[in-house]
Amino acid sequence: MNVRTVSKSMIGQTLGHYRIVDQLGAGGMGVVYRAQDLKLGRQVALKVLPASSSDSDEAIERFKREARTASALNHPNICTIYGFDEHDGQLYLAMELLDGDPLDRRLSGRPLELRLMLDIAAQVADALDAAHTEGILHRDVKPANIFVTRRGPVKVLDFGLAKLSPDYRRSARQLDTRNETRVPEHFTSTAGTTVGTIAYMSPEQARGDEVDPRTDLFSFGVVLYEMATGRQSFPGNTTAVVFDGILNREPAPPSSMNAAVPAEFDRIVSKALEKDRTLRYQTAADLGADLKRLRRDSGSRSAAIPTTGSSPDAATVVVPSGTTHVAAEPSAPAAAMPAVAPSSSSAAQVPPAALQSGVSKSVMAGAGVAVLAIAVIAGGLGAYFASRGGDSPALDPAESTAVAQAPDPNNAAPPAAPTAVPAAPTAVPAAPTAAPTKPVSAAGAGTSKPAGAATARPAAKTAAVTPAPAPAVSPDAEANQRLEVARAKVANNLNDQALADLRQIITDYPGTRAGAEASLLAAELHERGGRIDDAMAALVEFESRFAGDRRAADSKLRRSMMLSRVRQPRAQIQSRDLLGEVAREFPGSPQAAAALNTKLKIENDRKDLKEIDPVLKVEVPAAMVTLRTIIEQFPDAPQSMAARNRLATLLTGMNRHAESAQVLEDLGATFPGNPMDVWFRLGETYERRLNNPVKAREAYAKVPQDSSRYNEAQRRLTRK
Repeated sequence: MNVRTVSKSMIGQTLGHYRIVDQLGAGGMGVVYRAQDLKLGRQVALKVLPASSSDSDEAIERFKREARTASALNHPNICTIYGFDEHDGQLYLAMELLDGDPLDRRLSGRPLELRLMLDIAAQVADALDAAHTEGILHRDVKPANIFVTRRGPVKVLDFGLAKLSPDYRRSARQLDTRNETRVPEHFTSTAGTTVGTIAYMSPEQARGDEVDPRTDLFSFGVVLYEMATGRQSFPGNTTAVVFDGILNREPAPPSSMNAAVPAEFDRIVSKALEKDRTLRYQTAADLGADLKRLRRDSGSRSAAIPTTGSSPDAATVVVPSGTTHVAAEPSAPAAAMPAVAPSSSSAAQVPPAALQSGVSKSVMAGAGVAVLAIAVIAGGLGAYFASRGGDSPALDPAESTAVAQAPDPNNAAPPAAPTAVPAAPTAVPAAPTAAPTKPVSAAGAGTSKPAGAATARPAAKTAAVTPAPAPAVSPDAEANQRLEVARAKVANNLNDQALADLRQIITDYPGTRAGAEASLLAAELHERGGRIDDAMAALVEFESRFAGDRRAADSKLRRSMMLSRVRQPRAQIQSRDLLGEVAREFPGSPQAAAALNTKLKIENDRKDLKEIDPVLKVEVPAAMVTLRTIIEQFPDAPQSMAARNRLATLLTGMNRHAESAQVLEDLGATFPGNPMDVWFRLGETYERRLNNPVKAREAYAKVPQDSSRYNEAQRRLTRK
């Protein structure tokens, strides 16, 4: 019976106290249904082992393992397991029902926005830290097993390949593994999932070595890379090609494919993808801390940039129902402002007193609206007092800020009831009269005398004033606005138009951050289009304009990566030279660390490269000089530990045993918990190469008890 047949036949059935409602998904290792918990009245996800897998010991053990491991974890970013049971020979697993999408569906070959990516990544790191704390290794971290819910929380799924770490198994803490079936563990038993799983393997998984929590961190690094670029870090059409990438290749920095990715993210990914697990992140907590720190710093930088979302050219003042809505441009001269006269219907519906209340509730939007609101209030009061004739005093001309306006012929009052047009940028209804009024003066002020009424005092003359100009937008804010427009065009594949915009930004805003980012984005667009020479030229221009900017280091790293893809010896040497410049000009920076690691790989491949060693004063393999630079710039970093170890080995190969011993001494003192048997090697060097038994005994005495060479060291200490 195949999976599809099982799916149709299961709907409507009851397994234990769960009634199956419909199918949510299916795969080689299980069919997932929506089910109703008949006891608690809640909906759950029910994962059922298909009949086609029920005869496989490995499939059954994997299914049981998922239930055991995931149920032992209680964390908001790990899918909750409610129960595991068997009904009429059918194994099923009840778990939390989630609403959302798996991460691989969210990606679909496209990178995520930086803030969202860091939010997801930080939550996954927390989940892995919780699992590793309980001694549980996931071993199948990939986008398909990361679920992004619609409410925001991220859930790590599918612990079917999980196992206890060796140290945890030896300590025998919480999980009872005495009855656990031992079956061969591999990743190629399920058709259709081989490449997808292999692409996220760690080097130690690929080699078949014993795994530990750092294995999950490598796989998570591959996921981080894909979230930032939309591409896999080790692509390939065959298993052999993917394995070769995992074991021997370094992916291009994410920032070389996504200009929005900061250099710090490149460093995080590079450290997570270290081939040597001793140089990788050692815990998920450390990786999560770096991600959270980057998220915080990225948020701070975003908050410092002025919002570019809404700064309309026209400000609209909303007045009460029955009056006219007027839009005025704050920056326009007074004579150009539109004049609107009330209709007769509006005059009949709204008494003048209502205008004051309406204006006081006006909604002001945009720069310069405060001035416009004052004009509305003053104009309304003038019209109101004018309509009352001699009962009200005239406004002092100095207090009036209304702008003189001409009547709008399309909205003029009928001849039978002419009205005085108020000098204000909004329509103000006049009181109805039985007799015509005197015409309005050319200045916009006049008298109005209804039949039988006393002579009215002259109405206030309006003072024609120009509204205050809108607050000036800073060059940085304007440049950022134009840069966002260019990025929007890039997002819509309008690359030629975006390049023209970017070139103008570079010209108009030299020396600004936006100008710098425009240069980098232009280089990226050229590179995407295969115009490598244009991309290189754009980066060179950026470096000349922003020589002291740390992004100049990123630019040189990108140029180095472009050159490294050119299979010519000259290009390889140019790439190496650029990496050396980064290390010299930005010592101790994340860019310098990435540059030195890449430079070292080039030198390992090119054994013919020689340099004068600054300590030995003789010509040595160039890799030795780079190793010394790594130690000098990053003395306490994990990469320095590997550099010291390698340098000691190279010195031994040159018969420079005294220098090798000194490097080993420094390595043991700086990294006392190193896994390299430093003290035993040092003891042998003193004993056999330097004929110094006193120093040899001191070194043997420092060999830790958990070292595989401890017993041998003790034996050598006891002999005469």
